[in-house]
Amino acid sequence: MNLGRHRGLRFAALGTLLAVIGLPAYADDPTPSTSQPPPASVTDVNRSLEQLQAEAAAVQADFAKATIAYTKALKDAQTAEAAAKKAETSAVASRGKADEERRQLGLLTAQAYQLGIPTVMGTESMLWSLAPIAENLQEIADRQTAITQLGSTQVSQYKTAMAAESESNRLKADATSKRAAANEAATKAQDLSKQVQQKAADASASMADQAADLDVASALSKQLQLARNQQALTRWQTYLTELTTAKITPPAAAVLKNPTKLPAGLAPLTRRGAAVPGVASVAVAGRTVRVMSAETIRAVNQAFSLVGKPYGVAATGPDKYGCLGAARVAWQPYTTLPNLVGKVYPDYQAVPATQVQPGDLLVMGSKSLGLVHIGVALDNGEMIAADEAKGSVVVTTVPDNLYAALRPTLGAPVKPQVAPTASSDSVAFRCGNTATSYNVGSGAWTWPLADGSYQIGTPFGQAGSMWSTGFHTGQDFVAPVGTPVHAVTTGVVSVEHPAWAGNLVRIDHGNGLETLYAHLSRVDVTNGQQVAPGQQIGAVGTEGNSTGPHLHFEVHLGGDPVNPMPFLATGSASIGWGGYSNGMIPASKLCGIASGHMLRCDAAAAYQQLAAAYKAQFGTTLCITDSYRSYASQGDLYQRKPSLAALPGTSNHGWGVAVDLCGGIDKYNTTQYQWMKSHAPTYGWLHPAWADQGGNREEPWHWEFGNPATA
Repeated sequence: MNLGRHRGLRFAALGTLLAVIGLPAYADDPTPSTSQPPPASVTDVNRSLEQLQAEAAAVQADFAKATIAYTKALKDAQTAEAAAKKAETSAVASRGKADEERRQLGLLTAQAYQLGIPTVMGTESMLWSLAPIAENLQEIADRQTAITQLGSTQVSQYKTAMAAESESNRLKADATSKRAAANEAATKAQDLSKQVQQKAADASASMADQAADLDVASALSKQLQLARNQQALTRWQTYLTELTTAKITPPAAAVLKNPTKLPAGLAPLTRRGAAVPGVASVAVAGRTVRVMSAETIRAVNQAFSLVGKPYGVAATGPDKYGCLGAARVAWQPYTTLPNLVGKVYPDYQAVPATQVQPGDLLVMGSKSLGLVHIGVALDNGEMIAADEAKGSVVVTTVPDNLYAALRPTLGAPVKPQVAPTASSDSVAFRCGNTATSYNVGSGAWTWPLADGSYQIGTPFGQAGSMWSTGFHTGQDFVAPVGTPVHAVTTGVVSVEHPAWAGNLVRIDHGNGLETLYAHLSRVDVTNGQQVAPGQQIGAVGTEGNSTGPHLHFEVHLGGDPVNPMPFLATGSASIGWGGYSNGMIPASKLCGIASGHMLRCDAAAAYQQLAAAYKAQFGTTLCITDSYRSYASQGDLYQRKPSLAALPGTSNHGWGVAVDLCGGIDKYNTTQYQWMKSHAPTYGWLHPAWADQGGNREEPWHWEFGNPATA
C-alpha cells in the first residue's frame, strides 16, 4: 500500500466541463472582492465525486482481474485441446503402425508353422501374432514358401512388433491423459467464463447505481471549481490591495531583473537563502511584502480575466482558448509566446522550482514525452490554465509532471535551453488531459511477479484515509520478501528512495508511459540501465510505509497514475476523460448527433461536420448503429460476446469518441469506405489500425475521434 503520498490524482480529480463564467479584467489596483465564501460542505462535494470515481475504478480493477484469469484459462484450454488432439493423432498413427508390425509377425509365424520350422515364441505369443491374419492361414499354407532364415527373422520381427505395441500403448495413455487435461481446462474456462459474465452483470449493476449520483456530484463539483476560481482571485486581490495600502507602485520589469542592483527602498526577495531575480521586497510594519513588476501583475490580472472561458482546440480567443492561448493572451503585449509549448521553453529564462512566483510560465511534460501543457503560476501550488480535461480556463493544481518554470521578465536564457523532443503520442496528453486510450501492444507486457508467486492485494482506486491522496494509486501484489520482481516491458531505469516507498524502481518506457515498483527489499538495477521485458529488477519487500510484504505496482501516463490491471490484462487501457470513468459519463456532459446517439461534445461537433460532408457527396445521411456505450451496455455485450467485445471499461465507445457506421462503410473497399478513409481524418475521425483489413480484429465499421488536423 502507498501510505502518506503527497501528489494529485487527476484520474479522480474534479475535471468537469464548466459553465462559462466571465470574470472581469481587474485593474492593477482592484478593490477587494465582496463575494460570499464557498459553503463549508464544498470539501464534502469533493470527496463525494472522488469517492464515486474510486469506486468505479475498483469495480473495473476487480472485473479486469477476473477477465485476466478467464483469458489465461481460455488460452490454457486451447493449448491443452491442441495438445490432446496432437497426442490422439499420434496415438492413432502409432496404433496403425503397431497393427502392421503385428500382422507382419503373424505372417512369419504362420509360415514357420506351415513349414515346421521351430519357433522361439511360446504358444501365447504365437496366438497373439497369428490373431490378425487367422483368415489367411490356408493361403499361407498353400504357398509352401521356403524361408531359410525364418527363425532369426521371426525373432527380429517379434521384437519390432512388441516395441511398436509398447509405443502405441504409451501414446494412447499420453493421449488419454492429455484429453483429460483438456477436458479439465475446458471445464475451468467455462466456469471462469460464467464468473466473468456474473461479474460483468454485477459491475454493470454497480455502475448503473452510480449514474444518478454522478450527475448530482458533477453539478456540485462545478460549484467547487467556481469556488476555487473565486478563492484564488480573492487571494490575488488581497495581495494587490496590500500593495496599494502600503503605497507601493509596482516597478517596471527591467528594474527588478538584477537583485543586486535594485532601486533604493527595495531589497532582494530570498528563497532558501538565494535572491530571486525579477522580484523584490519591502519591509512594511515589520513584515516583508513581495514586490512584483508591473508587467507581471498585468499578466496575472489578464490570466484571471480568462478564467471560465471555454477551452477549444487550437483556439486563441476571444471566446475560446487552447492550452497555449490563455498563457499567450496573459503575457501580451509584453511578449508574444511562440505557437507551440515546446518552442516557449528555449526563449525564456528558467528558474528553480523553489523560486516559482505568480506570473511564471509553467511547462509540463517529460524528456520522453516532450512538453504538452502550459499554465500561468499562482501561489499555493496553483496555476491558471486552459485545461482540455476540464473544458475551460480554470484555476488548478500544478501537476506532478512540471518540467520547468520560466520567467518572461528575465528575457532570454543565459544558457541554451533545449526542449525535450515531442513523441508521436504527446498529443494524447495535451493541455492537462490524459490520453483517452493508450495501446502498448497486446501481449507486449509480462507480469511483475511470476505466476503462482503472489496473491492479488489492494486494488487501484480503493478509497481510504491511509493514503494522502485519499485513494490507492497502484495495484498491490502480496508475496514473501525476496520474491523476484520483473520489468513488465522495455525501458530505462531510475532508482529512487522516497520515504513512502523505501526502495523504488521507476522505469521510463517512452511516450509518457512509466511503471513504478515500490517497497523493494533489494534493487538489482542501476540508474540509466536499459531493461528488457521479464528482466529481474529487484525483490519484494516491506520497506517504507508498508503494512506487510508486497509489491506496490503503478502505471503512469503523462505523470498520472492509472489503473494497471487493464494494461496487464490486454496490453492497452482506457484511462480517463473529464474526471469520469469509462462508460460513466453523465448524459448532461454528452451531445446528441442523430437518432438518439450521443458522443463527447467535441467529437459530436466533428461528427456533424463529417456527416454534412458525407451527405453532400452521396446525397444520403451518414448511417450509424452505435456511439456512446455505457458501462452497463459494455458489460451486457461482453456477456454475450466475450471473445469479440472489448473488456468493459476499456472501449472507446465508453468515452463517447467511437462510432460504428453502416450504409456501405461497414464493408472494406466500397466507395463509401474509401471516401471515409480519405476524408474522415480532416474532421478528426480515424479508422484505427487494429480494425484495418488484415489487422488484429477486422472492423470496417468502427471509427474513432482522434485529433483534428488543426490541433
